[in-house]
Amino acid sequence: MRHTIHTPALQRPVWGSQLVRARRAIVAGLTFAVVAATAACSSDSDSPTSPGKPGNGPVTGAYAMKTIRGFAVPHTFTDAVGKKLTVDGGKLTLGPNNSYELNYKGRLNALEFDLTDEGTVSIAGSTATFTPDDGDPAYTGTINGKTISVAGFKIAGAKFDLGFTGN
Repeated sequence: MRHTIHTPALQRPVWGSQLVRARRAIVAGLTFAVVAATAACSSDSDSPTSPGKPGNGPVTGAYAMKTIRGFAVPHTFTDAVGKKLTVDGGKLTLGPNNSYELNYKGRLNALEFDLTDEGTVSIAGSTATFTPDDGDPAYTGTINGKTISVAGFKIAGAKFDLGFTGN
């Protein structure tokens, strides 16, 4: 005789396994892999302090998150069954010795998160490669003047394009 026990905690959520794993990581206070890209332009690209100018390397400082998937932040994404992911904002900080810190905040339904990815960044022309300290895969971005677009950033298991602008 076969017995089946059904509990709500064991039922598969409608968002799929990647989101379930990401939600559990948030609950556990863990950061998870991040990757995304937004093409953005700036008229400052000829500035001598421009991080996108070949040979200059990154300019230290904070770059505020301005867009996610082309939408201004904060922005809420809703799936077909009404589950919501809200990204309230964040910032990308380029520090000394080619260090970076990418912070982002938001909510997954009622669960609030404030997560950070940090590591080293290397610049080749206008391409930035971000290598996380925690061993997650590297991701890339594009620098154009005071605008940085990050490619391949995952939040809650889904890829998002992120756009940052410096002062």
